[in-house]
Amino acid sequence: MKNGIVPLKASELRWTCPLSSLPFKTTRELQPLKRIVGQDRAVEALRLGARIRSQGYNIWASGVVGTGRMTTIRQILDEMKQSKPELFDFAFVHNFRQTDTPVLLRFQAGEGRVFRRMVEDALAVLGRRIPQLFEEEQFQVQRKEIIQRYQSREQALLKELDAKLRPEGFVLGQIQEDDGTARTEIFPLIDEKPRTLDDLDEMLQKGEIKLGQVEKIRDAYLKHKEELNEIGSRSLRIMAEFRNELSRHDRNAVGVLVKTVFHDVRVSFPRDRVAQFLDDVANHIISHLEEFVRINSARLGGVTDEALEEHARALERLYTVNLIIDNYDTKEAPVIIETSPTHATLFGTIEKRIDAKGFAVTDFTQIRAGSLLRANGGFIALNAMDVLTDPVIWSALKKVLLYGRLEIQTPESQFQLNTVKPEYISVNVKIILLGDPSIYHALWAAEEDFHKMFKIHAEFDEETDRSQIMITHMSSFFAQMAEEEDLLHCDKTGAAGLIEWAVAYTDSQEKITLQFSYVADLMREASHYAHQAGANLISRTHVKQALDERLWRSNSVDERLREQITKGVLLIDVEGKRVGQINGLTVYQSGIVSYGKPSRITATVSAGNAGLINIEREVKLSGAIHNKGVMILSGLLRSLFSRSQPISFTASIAFEQSYGGIDGDSASVAEIVALLSAISNIAVRQDLAVTGSINQKGDIQAIGGVNEKIIGFFEVCKDKGLTGTQGVLIPHTNIKDLMLRDDVIDAVRKKNFSIYPIRRLEEAVSLLLGTPAGKLQPNGMFPEKTVYAKVQHNLNVLHEASKMKG
Repeated sequence: MKNGIVPLKASELRWTCPLSSLPFKTTRELQPLKRIVGQDRAVEALRLGARIRSQGYNIWASGVVGTGRMTTIRQILDEMKQSKPELFDFAFVHNFRQTDTPVLLRFQAGEGRVFRRMVEDALAVLGRRIPQLFEEEQFQVQRKEIIQRYQSREQALLKELDAKLRPEGFVLGQIQEDDGTARTEIFPLIDEKPRTLDDLDEMLQKGEIKLGQVEKIRDAYLKHKEELNEIGSRSLRIMAEFRNELSRHDRNAVGVLVKTVFHDVRVSFPRDRVAQFLDDVANHIISHLEEFVRINSARLGGVTDEALEEHARALERLYTVNLIIDNYDTKEAPVIIETSPTHATLFGTIEKRIDAKGFAVTDFTQIRAGSLLRANGGFIALNAMDVLTDPVIWSALKKVLLYGRLEIQTPESQFQLNTVKPEYISVNVKIILLGDPSIYHALWAAEEDFHKMFKIHAEFDEETDRSQIMITHMSSFFAQMAEEEDLLHCDKTGAAGLIEWAVAYTDSQEKITLQFSYVADLMREASHYAHQAGANLISRTHVKQALDERLWRSNSVDERLREQITKGVLLIDVEGKRVGQINGLTVYQSGIVSYGKPSRITATVSAGNAGLINIEREVKLSGAIHNKGVMILSGLLRSLFSRSQPISFTASIAFEQSYGGIDGDSASVAEIVALLSAISNIAVRQDLAVTGSINQKGDIQAIGGVNEKIIGFFEVCKDKGLTGTQGVLIPHTNIKDLMLRDDVIDAVRKKNFSIYPIRRLEEAVSLLLGTPAGKLQPNGMFPEKTVYAKVQHNLNVLHEASKMKG
């Protein structure tokens, strides 16, 4: 006992897992852990959110990495997906009226594939039957009748004109054009022989005919030519009628065939949009019948080329059913874990293809569904940061969350003139975001509609009470890991070693971590070293080796700091005394490994009115919490020494040889003791270090990283030589957090090192300054030969000096 403070016993410095609490010889005897443990609150929240399908009951799952959020979500959703979901298939078809706005078709799950197959089969039948129809005898007979009827009408007109011309010395005939076509023409009859007008000029030159006769014939020719032209016009009208009637005949015949082929599709899917699509396809085939027959006849005959095939593909695209969601084989609610969401993978996209001319083009057949639509009727889980860091994704996701509307589009489509504009799809999907609690609360405060979108907050704890049940669960977890990953099983000591680390990781003897992934990592490493050693089981030795190797891999910075302290580059004293100088303790982080180191804190005092100056704050190296801690020191000084007298002084506090940021209030006790030492001019013991937060009433408060801080100072003392007087002062409330290393415990057991728990500032002052702190007397003074009496006296001196200086 020193100054009334009893150092801790070795037995108080770590919780050791009793082997009697492990009712097995090896974990091979245990049933593997198959359920989530320690997360009852989060599990119930997940189940509630998963069961309520109402708008807005999406889930935000928060917690630190390794707490099993994703594993838990998978298990809960596996339970939920067994229920009979209402699932749909979605397809897009060509809009024959507005080509850039494809038509959305929605079907019950499994119907989409049937519809697509029926349409494809019907089109395949038409592709064969329509060309065959044009070859059938009855069809050809009917066409020939129409052709003959119109040919007869045209021939009758010509016969009538020919009969009229012959008495006047003319006759109708055919003349061959240069391109090989024949043209009806009027020929004058001379000597009962048809002649051309050119022949008349030759006969005139030869004297075979007179000029008067030629002129008379020419005049008559021009008159009759007008009649022939009139007949030509009437023939064109007859031809148009002929083509119309022939086309009607073909369309009627094909229309009956198309109607018959599409009948089963209509009956199977009696919906307005389906009926309209089938009507549009039928009308397009009939209106492009010649093209349809030409393409399919060539294919049936095996006579095609690339140009015809490209034309055929363009035609077929118009009749395609683009089934973007097919739930034909889906029997459970879909569960999708989207690990790398992009706008395209999440919301879908419209792809482009290169046409025959090398241009990038698109149409409704290029529409692709994303994971949100595939999860319709079920669940999708995403990492919150993946979503929130992309404003385009977050903006689009909010539309789905708030309105249940999904738009398939590319982000750049708003800048393009010619693009496809699919109509929105109504979706019912449960969205689960995994993120930090701080992000959830920030969004709740900042996003106006956030509370409408995520009504369930599933909070995953990072630790829970250390109980026999949790020890049993943790042991079963080791059995699960060995089974699933082919690791070695643990004997009792190995399981105990892993459990002790799981407790130590929480910085409390009363808690055990729920970050199972970190425990699993340690088991994997311990299994590796056990294999190397040729062992059949993981023992405590292998767990310790894994921890030692992990520390060695991560402590290069730590070793350099220790070396600099040993060489005197970093000034740390572990012996002697000094006024206004004290050993504080800090913690450094290197991945999963943390380590502590002492840091020299100094204080100086002089006359003045500037008060307490935080040098770290002045140079902007101090965080908000550290600034608060220093300000609390001013309040504490006032509560102790300015009740009956004013105090005026200028003091400064600094972390020596610290060139990075400082935050936290765990150095508050060290700072106030250094300040009291500087004011009282009483030296501080350098063989002791102190950590702890303090309030304005002088109560010592708990801090974090207590184990790392103790070990850090112990290592420096060990490097410089243990004297038996060295030790660390810690808050009394941190006793339950101690999980120290064997070498530290061994040094305490041998009385080479001590750990002192303190509750009040007075205890720290008495131990560190080697003089009682002193208790305030009724007269407002402190007893003589106490630290506080000396402080009070020197504050009066500083106050008077400050007045004179002012």
